[in-house]
Amino acid sequence: MDYEVIGNLIDSSEHEAIVLERVARAAGRTNWFSCRSSADFSELARRFLPGSCVSVYLDGRIACHRYDESVRKSIIKIAAEEYDCVVGMRGVDQFSIEVDFIGGPAELDEYEQAVGNLSQVYYGSFPGRDNDDLNAVTLIVPDADGIRRAHPY
Repeated sequence: MDYEVIGNLIDSSEHEAIVLERVARAAGRTNWFSCRSSADFSELARRFLPGSCVSVYLDGRIACHRYDESVRKSIIKIAAEEYDCVVGMRGVDQFSIEVDFIGGPAELDEYEQAVGNLSQVYYGSFPGRDNDDLNAVTLIVPDADGIRRAHPY
């Protein structure tokens, strides 16, 4: 699937697209982004590192809500059921999400203190490399030589 098709899926989605870049040969390093349009995705795609595995989630599985007690409870529930919960806030640029992995109430308390006044937060279970061409799309970014290769992520 090419970037234009993914952009069209983003434009037709009712949810903000969450993009997870699993960086090739980087010991589990990930980059997280959000985008709202095909134009955003086109701009974002220029940043992808060669060989990365990129998943685009279009179904709201990583939620974005104003932080309140119900969000806090949801984060703690996910962490209890799945070992941890992805929690993030928008980064310094228009696309980046600064993500932490919260393992329970004590870590969430520390996170709250570290980031201060929480307004909008992203949160959810760590997503898989789904690829149903509707709710999620996963692709491999070509290496510098233009060839798509699977790498250790």
